[in-house]
Amino acid sequence: MKKLLGLVLGMFLTVSVFANGVVTYTSAESAEKSKTEGVFSFSFNSEFSKEEITKAAKYYTSYFTVAVNSSIQGVDVTIKLVDDNEMARRVITRFFVTLEVKEIVVNGKSIMLEDFISTYVMK
Repeated sequence: MKKLLGLVLGMFLTVSVFANGVVTYTSAESAEKSKTEGVFSFSFNSEFSKEEITKAAKYYTSYFTVAVNSSIQGVDVTIKLVDDNEMARRVITRFFVTLEVKEIVVNGKSIMLEDFISTYVMK
């Protein structure tokens, strides 16, 4: 019985430690327009708090602004570039790394952060 309880507890801890929040790119249908305008929309699941996202965003205000709104699924986030340049687009990666986001879901498919940035953010 102790072994079974220990195994269940170990599995629970493993799942809780490695559980990551899910971020979905909601501008996928208008990706080219988003790239041109420098405005990107995302949906963060309930693993992320509005406060956590706002706190991470405050470090990058010279590159982009972040509008954060609570939703039923979690938090809707809109990133708007202050100046449309390559550096501002690259700093978006830092924002996601700060939030420990490694993958972004686009049209139901999970894409590694680096691939997402090069495909959907960079010109």
